[in-house]
Amino acid sequence: MRVLFAIAHLGKGGGVALQAFQLYRNLRRLIDIRLVCLDARGPHRALTQEPGVSVAGTLGFPTGILSLRKALRSSRRDFDLFHILDPFYASPAAYLARVTPRVVSLGTDPGREIADRFGPAFGTVARATMVPLLSDGALVVNSTALADRFRHYRPRVIPNGLDRTKFEHLPTREDARKRLGLPPERTILSYVGKVIPEKRVEWLLEIARHLPNVEAVIVGGYSEEYYGDRYYRSLLSKYADIRERTRFVGEVSWDLVPSYLAASDVFVYPSPWEGSPNAVMEAMAAGLPVVVSDIPAHREIVEHGKTGFIARDPQSMTRFADTLERDPGLREEIGSRARALVFERFSMEACAQAHLEFYRSILAS
Repeated sequence: MRVLFAIAHLGKGGGVALQAFQLYRNLRRLIDIRLVCLDARGPHRALTQEPGVSVAGTLGFPTGILSLRKALRSSRRDFDLFHILDPFYASPAAYLARVTPRVVSLGTDPGREIADRFGPAFGTVARATMVPLLSDGALVVNSTALADRFRHYRPRVIPNGLDRTKFEHLPTREDARKRLGLPPERTILSYVGKVIPEKRVEWLLEIARHLPNVEAVIVGGYSEEYYGDRYYRSLLSKYADIRERTRFVGEVSWDLVPSYLAASDVFVYPSPWEGSPNAVMEAMAAGLPVVVSDIPAHREIVEHGKTGFIARDPQSMTRFADTLERDPGLREEIGSRARALVFERFSMEACAQAHLEFYRSILAS
């Protein structure tokens, strides 16, 4: 079996790129597989030098779609199956290249993502555009919440995989803080992800404002193509009163994220919509109690009161964070249960095996 992965980029990072590359690396041990993407500046740009990875062109709209289409079209006879891993570049490129059979993965709702950024009208157009892009392929989603949104396409649910090796031997909290230059005495509430309005990072800063003994550590890029750094600057202005207890780290490599989690006491994730958030899974794998927003994707991962807390608003998030700040024993207890749960349920090996079985079923039919 020969499979070609197609994705917009690896270089800029993000959850989609992380899952795609981890899956690619695991499947390389089992089948003949290649990956094609576009070049993009970022902390993971060197991944395009990995064995089997090729670059079709430069990330940019719409030229990037045309570059991927050309690469896919020239490979039509070389592969048994094409796995399309992003909705905005690789999916239209595969449709235009007429490559089949193809598997399309969705880690979020593209229509929702476009609507949040550009408005409801653009979201409606995006949803209409996705119809032909999904109709000719087999759809894979990473959560039952997402499967329900796309039930018309009868998707296969394959949960995200966790690279457990990154979390098996973490530094102590003290060593991690010393290495990263974080204060040894404060309770650290961390967040990992893009600093954009859709993630509601202000909820974390509201918690920090009401809990004077905590420091908010925000790991993720805060300058983005559409928003620039406007949202980041608005947060700095609105929460100037807690500037000394707020640390925007910026984008870091995936390999450094476990150290920031190891240095933390509580993980906070206020996002209003997710498919299946890698950030929450990795925080739990690091043994952190998580305080997350009340959305379907989080309810699939977090058991309220046992492996974390699910909150409907900043006020309830603050109460749960306050409870955890005051009780180190409770933090340890909930964090241990969270770690055990994700280690048991979300292995990348199981994710790769599930995809391989899905490929075989498609080719057999």
